[in-house]
Amino acid sequence: VFTEQRFDEFPDLWSSAPLPATATRISDANPQSAQYAWGRSRLIDYTTTRGEKLRAILTVPDGFDARRRYPMLVYVYEKMTNGLHSYVLPASGTVVNLARFANHGYVVLQPDIRYRIGHTTASAIDCVGSAVKRVVAMGFVDAKRIGMAGHSYGGYEVNALVTHTDIFRAVESGASDSDLPSLYGGFWQTGDVQQ
Repeated sequence: VFTEQRFDEFPDLWSSAPLPATATRISDANPQSAQYAWGRSRLIDYTTTRGEKLRAILTVPDGFDARRRYPMLVYVYEKMTNGLHSYVLPASGTVVNLARFANHGYVVLQPDIRYRIGHTTASAIDCVGSAVKRVVAMGFVDAKRIGMAGHSYGGYEVNALVTHTDIFRAVESGASDSDLPSLYGGFWQTGDVQQ
């Protein structure tokens, strides 16, 4: 017995004889999800201006038509591609709900950011800017309707990008820090130092 999921597939239970047998779904815990236009996620490759090869999650809405121009939301938080197969319920919470944006006709981009020590802001600008340019060049995103969101450290990245680029028409910076050196020597609730 196991579970599997992806952006548009609830993590139901499945059963199988020893692999490579065919798996059978044994639960249907979220049947109401069939009422929503979920969208699809996939990985894309992009190259930064420094020549680094990185990846991003690109989510397109259901009924996606590459001849149309869609608004795009960029969601940032260091390395995002590990979450490619994560199922996201369209609900409210403390972070932007990517399933809701896809359901409302947005393309959603979640680029990986690779940091160079001592160049945090420049790294975020290069990685995110390069990923956005890659998707805009695909021809289905309206470059005048790109928003960005991030929470916590992602909020810091939003603050850095919005003050150093003119790519984004609207941004949301949740629970963000604007001065990373001020965190040095601070403590988490657990007592761990935030260094």
